[in-house]
Amino acid sequence: MGTRTGLPALKKVGREMCRLIVKFTPVIQLAYPDSPALQAALAAALAACAELDKEITENLPVGV
Repeated sequence: MGTRTGLPALKKVGREMCRLIVKFTPVIQLAYPDSPALQAALAAALAACAELDKEITENLPVGV
């Protein structure tokens, strides 16, 4: 029996996080236009979760 890595769960949560970031970023940008740090954090979070999804997908065994 292999070690549980949590990758399937991270993939699921990461995709939901990406979906929410995409959905709410335009709203947040309008609500907080004077917060460049928040804008940068949203962009970084989207890039990070997209990369995480890509890497998990590439490394998960087939059928998981």
